[in-house]
Amino acid sequence: MVPRLAAGNLPGVAELLRELTLPDEAAELQLLIDLCRRSLRVRSWLFGRFAHEPATRAAFRASLADPTLSNEWLWPRALRNALLPESGHPAPGEGPHGGLSEMQVLALIKGYQAGLLDVTAFVLARLWRQFLRSDRKDVPLALQLASARHWGAMANDDSGRMVRDLSKVLRFFRERSGRTVGEEDFGHANSWKIHVLVHILDHPRPSYKADDLHRSLPTKYRHVARRELHRFCRRHGIRRDQRPGRPLGALPKPRKSRRLQRQPLR
Repeated sequence: MVPRLAAGNLPGVAELLRELTLPDEAAELQLLIDLCRRSLRVRSWLFGRFAHEPATRAAFRASLADPTLSNEWLWPRALRNALLPESGHPAPGEGPHGGLSEMQVLALIKGYQAGLLDVTAFVLARLWRQFLRSDRKDVPLALQLASARHWGAMANDDSGRMVRDLSKVLRFFRERSGRTVGEEDFGHANSWKIHVLVHILDHPRPSYKADDLHRSLPTKYRHVARRELHRFCRRHGIRRDQRPGRPLGALPKPRKSRRLQRQPLR
């Protein structure tokens, strides 16, 4: 079974995941910036009430024309860093995870979890189900905006494919109601790949030895042949370290993935 994402829109899913992992404050700031870009009335009100310093007004106007938010002193550093459009689109082959970015690896994980289901519908439905079963009352703004955009595309899809895709996703979760969706639902062929990708996500390196990736697998997946790992890395552009005889002691220490510092996607 080849996941739909394997031949699909990896950059688009990576961008969706980047948006969904924004902290609430960063998503709210992005919404304010977008609103100010669209509305002269809002900009005039904001400047008239709050931006009395000419330098502040000039810096804010410049930021509205600059999607990178390059003005460092105007925005809180943490929010500015969260909104930088870095994650999903590094130069090809220059990401920190064997040439892939963090969001590209995370998108592949979601693709293998979704399997033959539409990845965007799978991610959004899973997040909505998690939210509705939580104690939180206010819907995360990033989830609202991404859902509204997907709903608009679905309403404009005259073929009905997107509605059918969503129906299949909802049926998938309905059939597993009352329990946590996990490995047994993703299938054996996809689960070992998810384990490899999680290892790559948590151990950023320029390249990976097949032996190291094989050792990272749980015991029940150790029967996977190394040639399968080779094909898997080649299919997704994950750079392999093919230097002979590198000692295990030379491996860099693992670090805590930045995904743990973002809003959960699992």
